[in-house]
Amino acid sequence: MASDAQARSFYLFDIDDNLFFLPTSIFLWNAESRSEREISTEEFARVQPMLGRVGEWQPWAIGERTFRDFRDSPGLNLEQQPFIKDLRTALRGGRPWRGPSWPLLVHAAANKRAIAIVTARGHAAATIEAGLKILVDEGLLADVPPIIGIYAVSNPDVLRILDVNDPAMTIPSVKKRAIKHAVDLAVERYGADHPHRFGMSDDDPQNVVLSISAMRDCKLRHPDKRFFVINTNRDEFVKLEIFDMDDPVTAARTGRSLLADTPNSRRYA
Repeated sequence: MASDAQARSFYLFDIDDNLFFLPTSIFLWNAESRSEREISTEEFARVQPMLGRVGEWQPWAIGERTFRDFRDSPGLNLEQQPFIKDLRTALRGGRPWRGPSWPLLVHAAANKRAIAIVTARGHAAATIEAGLKILVDEGLLADVPPIIGIYAVSNPDVLRILDVNDPAMTIPSVKKRAIKHAVDLAVERYGADHPHRFGMSDDDPQNVVLSISAMRDCKLRHPDKRFFVINTNRDEFVKLEIFDMDDPVTAARTGRSLLADTPNSRRYA
């Protein structure tokens, strides 16, 4: 029988404002004035729900070139790619660049825990792995951790791997598919009989909701494994474990109501 000693911990990371604070710009498009507005990733996470709505952000929208620096530029070598340049700029700059999940990556690297990158960016896997090697060369990571997969979900090759054929599928939905793909790969590679642990960290509220949904699906598929979602949004920093509703932690198997409202009933949070 598999033991806890044979279990492994796997870390799944979003990049922007989660692992790193990078100076990569987003360019919103104003069709009325035919002009661009440059904003940070942090500001974009805040204003995205307001785009196109009454108020300051009504005339602004996502255009074809909004995320141009979140993809590789054709014809450039690795050192010239936007991700590598932005990472080096962040490391040289005076502003904090370590995101809230950075300590988890340091831990994974030091203890050879396998990781996956699940990001809305569209870079090639080799570009993101080169960024990790820079962190090793700078003495910031002990080594590049074993990599289950790099899912830059705006990359056409990644979309093909995930069998995403509908261009209307949202980024959070594609990231959900990527999380499930990474978990299945890890289980296949490291053994289905062991009680492994998986954690996905993300700062974007929409992505967090889909991460919870993805981990719920994984829990149903692999009930002996443990699944966590780490919400690194600065206002809602919390670590959640995913349980099946029939798990003893919910008290459903005790015959008590989960939403007990009688005076003599025990309440469950």
